[in-house]
Amino acid sequence: MVYYAYIDSISGNCRYIAVFANRAVADEWWRAVSTSANTRYSDTVRRVAPQFFSHDSSKVNIVDSTIDTKVASAFFGKVFFTLLPNDGLSVIPILDFVDHVSGNPVFPNEYWYCPGSSTGNVTPNSKVYVSRTERTRFHIRLISERKDTTGTIMVGSDEIAITLTSTNLSIRVSRSSHLIVSKNPEVGLKFSDLVNGFRAVTPLLDNEGHYESVKELLKTEDGEEWELA
Repeated sequence: MVYYAYIDSISGNCRYIAVFANRAVADEWWRAVSTSANTRYSDTVRRVAPQFFSHDSSKVNIVDSTIDTKVASAFFGKVFFTLLPNDGLSVIPILDFVDHVSGNPVFPNEYWYCPGSSTGNVTPNSKVYVSRTERTRFHIRLISERKDTTGTIMVGSDEIAITLTSTNLSIRVSRSSHLIVSKNPEVGLKFSDLVNGFRAVTPLLDNEGHYESVKELLKTEDGEEWELA
């Protein structure tokens, strides 16, 4: 879905609406701009909110970010900028979603559920399930980011750890591809795996042959998208 953002100027009237191909492109463009070797961009462009950026138009023209090979030329054709008039403001669609900030707690939806997590009474190698009635809160954090810091906007290629908020156990993948919790996070897990890397399978049966309210959760190459709430 097309994604919109306002871009304000702190030094003039160069205000824009940015139209990105989708939300992932917007986050990846921001990563490229904020970490650019061209410090005119990385030192002056700011992400104030998910749909609001600012720049210093006296030092840099944000429109040129997609043609500068040191900034975000990889996004040429994936975003365009519309200059706003000085005496008017176009209204963009405001989206209600969870920002993908490293370290922030989230609930995957349908809910991921690890029994005992509400009290912190979880043992290593416990399975993680999918439930519509019970849920477990997790931190999703960049592997490269220290545990005492947060704030980086995550993109699909980032390696991540998914950790229970109630205890220091992280998501691992068992030999049978089931999701379990462990003292050490899964190596090579990427943020993009939340788009297509996990899948819920047939609900479990109880001792009387009735379907339970939880499903097993597997790591797979053709999974489903998990919304964060």
